[in-house]
Amino acid sequence: MTNNSDESRDWTTLFGNVTSRRTLLRGSAIGVAGLAAAALVGCGGDDDDDDDTGGGGTASTTTTTTTTTSTAAATTSDDGDDAGDAMAADYPKGELIQDPNLPFPFNFAEPDKTPKAGGTIVSSASTDISTFDSTKTAASGTGRYVNMVYNRILGFNRGVNLHPSNIEIEPELAHSWERSPDGMTLTFHLRDDVYWQNVAPLNGRQFIAEDVKFAYDRYAVEGVHTGYWLNSGSVEATDNQTVTISLARAVADFIRPLASCYQSIHPRELVDNGEIETTAVGTGPMILDEAIQAEKVTYVKNPDYWERDVLVDGVEFRHLPDGAARLAAFRAEQVATGEGIVGNIREVENLLETNPDTQINLTALTNGTGFAMNLQNPKYMDERVRQAISLAIDRDLLMTILYQGLGQVMHAIPWLFVWDEQPTVENGLLGPWTRYDPAEAKKLLSAAGAEGLEMVNIFFPYSSAYEQTPDILTDMFRDVGITMTGGAADYTEFNSQWVGRMLEDVSTAGWGTIGFDAENYFYNSMHSTAPGNRWRFNDPKLDELTEAQQVELDPEARKLIFQEIWNYELEKAYRPVIGGGGGFFVYQPWLRGIRFGGALSTTNIYQDWGDIIPFGWIDK
Repeated sequence: MTNNSDESRDWTTLFGNVTSRRTLLRGSAIGVAGLAAAALVGCGGDDDDDDDTGGGGTASTTTTTTTTTSTAAATTSDDGDDAGDAMAADYPKGELIQDPNLPFPFNFAEPDKTPKAGGTIVSSASTDISTFDSTKTAASGTGRYVNMVYNRILGFNRGVNLHPSNIEIEPELAHSWERSPDGMTLTFHLRDDVYWQNVAPLNGRQFIAEDVKFAYDRYAVEGVHTGYWLNSGSVEATDNQTVTISLARAVADFIRPLASCYQSIHPRELVDNGEIETTAVGTGPMILDEAIQAEKVTYVKNPDYWERDVLVDGVEFRHLPDGAARLAAFRAEQVATGEGIVGNIREVENLLETNPDTQINLTALTNGTGFAMNLQNPKYMDERVRQAISLAIDRDLLMTILYQGLGQVMHAIPWLFVWDEQPTVENGLLGPWTRYDPAEAKKLLSAAGAEGLEMVNIFFPYSSAYEQTPDILTDMFRDVGITMTGGAADYTEFNSQWVGRMLEDVSTAGWGTIGFDAENYFYNSMHSTAPGNRWRFNDPKLDELTEAQQVELDPEARKLIFQEIWNYELEKAYRPVIGGGGGFFVYQPWLRGIRFGGALSTTNIYQDWGDIIPFGWIDK
């Protein structure tokens, strides 16, 4: 068996280093080949001694260019404050990671200061409270409220330690773990110093293995995350500090989702008393204080948090669904940060005119959102109609308007799982229907008997780009004789239709499930029976291919299956490619220790606040 402990742990390089061969958001990417190898059984830190064929896989040796600078010092000056120096050493400083062709870094170093205790961090939030039951929380935004309170047995590299292209799995509630040589059994050894928050009905009791078993058994049979557990056999608590997961078959991806924001550990007591939907009591750094619909959610620090001393006294998420209101609140320093404050480079430049000391980091873009259709709607079952819709989209114009050139045309699947070079329209890796050809679109609509096609769009305006996209696409579709009506919905309405797989017609905000492994993108999103199949794929060939990649443990063979899935889906135009722009995260100059934008959303501003807040502090 391979051991993975605090003292000795491996980490999985997903994408390699930042490359500056071309500007990231203008058409280049971070990356290496061989992502399939990095996604095999036990990936995420328990494959130290495996060979290439033993189900562990190795990172590719493809060379890339890095622009990472030296790491900032993690110590303070010798001022006689030993306690303060110890605190500073315990709170990481991070590093500057930047492509010289881009205006902002992917990560920046913390100043050489001793962290201070006290104060409340206020963040704007575009989404409202939905449910505190983590088995039912999948949509962006709703998970933040739950995960402030709960922990996971594993975690990802986070906060100031994020990297835009690497994922490192770290111990959390489990201090170490191992897997059997055949890949069929995973064993997790839990910390013995973790206690539930001293809030009724938990009242500070010790956290034990039965708690993990209870939560995982629920995830496996109910809610929106059952797809992660399709290949599991059983979960057992062999003693108070040991959890064993037996798999039904040796699949390539299993362990990484356990470190994700979707698998936090919730208690039996709240399920038994029926309060799991309306409150949360966990082992995490923040205690839920108040939740007022359409107004705010507040927290106070957990004074008994097991990982480290939490410096801030509290956190408030202020419900501001309007983008202009979020920006105004940031300009006035009423909020420290928040999602969707700026959506493109022009908005960033305007912000810097009034708030020049704003801290900014970018996210790396590896996949985009597509134009989403209900694939079971008879209007879209003829592939010629879907192909015509794809040909009607002028993506260069779309990227220019939405992202001022700092955008990329990208498929919904992260290309680094599949190819050694970034797919583009020019190199043909984005399929035959991603070019702009309105004349051919008209011919295909005519051949399908779909002249005068009418579509009804529903979307949620997460950002200015999401708000502008419908109007731009409506004009493009009109040019080929397609009429698109409809518009923005409130979050609950949109979420119930899209995440609930009840989209009636189309959406210009059809984002996929956040995923940290290939299984999410090649099975959970595309198999006809998978819970993440929001587009309602129902194609026997895709079912066959997505099942085949699950059990293929040879990295190169699995990569070939990925390529076949990629090419087949693009040929059928199931999800017309649009793309997107890298995110801009902005922070007040006095906010320390908080950072978002990790690889594949592993440090996600919508979901991962609780994982990051123990490092946060206010420098004023």
